[in-house]
This record gives sequence, C-alpha cells and structure tokens, in this order.
Amino acid sequence: MALCDSSSINWFLLTNCLLFSILVQIGTNLANDYFDFKKGADQNRHNAPSRITSSGLIAPTKVRNMAYLILLSSFIVGLFILSLSNAPSHLIWVGLASVVCAVIYTGGPFPLAYNGLGDVFVVLFFGIVAVEGTRFVLLTEQNLIFEPNLLVGLACGLVINTLLVLNNYRDYDEDKINRKRTLVVIGGRKFGYYLYVACFGLSIGLIPLIESKINLLLFCLPIGFYLVYQLPRAKSKSDFDRLLSLNALLVLLFGAITPISLLISY
Repeated sequence: MALCDSSSINWFLLTNCLLFSILVQIGTNLANDYFDFKKGADQNRHNAPSRITSSGLIAPTKVRNMAYLILLSSFIVGLFILSLSNAPSHLIWVGLASVVCAVIYTGGPFPLAYNGLGDVFVVLFFGIVAVEGTRFVLLTEQNLIFEPNLLVGLACGLVINTLLVLNNYRDYDEDKINRKRTLVVIGGRKFGYYLYVACFGLSIGLIPLIESKINLLLFCLPIGFYLVYQLPRAKSKSDFDRLLSLNALLVLLFGAITPISLLISY
C-alpha cells in the first residue's frame, strides 16, 4: 500500500518489517505449542496433526525457551525498524504489545485463545497492525503523511483468521473437553461455520467491492465458495488436512494478488 502513497519505498526497511512479522509468527506458534501442552489442550486430538511438544519431539522447556528467544529477537528487529524509519518513539508500544500478546495468546492467567479472544488477536495483529504498521514506518521514513486505511488490513486479518476458525471448528469436541473456550466452543459449531463464511465473505467479497484498489481479490471467491461448501462435510483427519492446505493456499494467493491489485490501481 505504501507504493500507492509514494513513488518509491525503502526495500531494506520493508524486509525488516517482514522479518519482524515472521519472527512474531514463529514465536507465537512455539509459545502456543508449549502452553497448550502445559494446559493439557493437546490431549486426545484425533483430527489434528502432532505437535512438537506433546509428541515428545522436543523437550517442553526447550520449546518455551526457543519461543522467548525468537520473540526477543523480533523485538530487537522492531527497535532497529524504529531507528531506521525515524518513527515516533511511542511506536515501541506496538512492538511490545505484539510480543506480549504472542505469549498471552495461550499463556498467562487469562490466555486470549482460551477466552474467546483468539480471533480478535489474529485480525488485529496479523491484519491491521501488520499492514498499517508497515505502511506507517515506510511513509514516515520518507517524511510523508500517513492517513489510516483500515480496510486492506482488516481484509488481510479476516482471511488469515479463516485458518484459525477452521482449526477451531475441527477441534471443537476436544477444545470443549479441555475447557479451551474458543469462539467456536462458546457459540457452537454452527456459529463457527457462519463465522468462517463471514470471514471469507468480508475479506474476499465485500471489502474488495468497497475498496476498489484490491478488487482483484474477487477472483479468490470460487476457492472460498468451495471451502465453505466442503467444511460441513469434513469428517476425517484427511478431510480437514485437505481443507487446511487449500485454505493456506488461498491465504498465499491473497498475499500475492493484493499488492498486484494495488500496483495496478496505482
């Protein structure tokens, strides 16, 4: 999106923003793996793939330490981004919030994923914060005015959240037993299905119609329709694995089409 506001961008700065996002994602996944294991949430999962802690592949303390080390590395990268972009110092709180929420997503006394807030975390941090935060530092580095445009970030967060909803839909029975109160557990499986439909409908349907700069995302609708059609029919581990793979492919397609659509509109 920054290319729509400027004739050029600092590609080195953009690379570091990407690195920050990747490190936070990896750190979050490792922390989730560790804390879910400690809470016993990975017990008796028939349709889910094996995880490194619960399977005994790596010792729990090593997984936890790797998570903390990677999240610390992401924060250091964030400080470098702050210095490189000459952004205001209060932006450090965004980086700190990203790291802290990566831990309390499944850890701490009030884990977000266990209290119906996992979807909010995904849409906010992997959508709006990631997109608008990157755009902010790229424009600030060039002393250009930043005007928020939340629609693209919201679409990004919603389409990524379809992966979480699909996982939670698959794990509904086990999560209910293990007292992991995801939105799907709180609202029921039918609600989870409608949430899945809504995330797709908004991210690759309604928002691209409202924000014409990303209207090429409408070409993703056939895959979205197929996933929505197949989800209630998924029963076995192989069914869910196939849907998750296709869903992940759609997210990658979303990530490829969005900048192309923005550049064409520019």
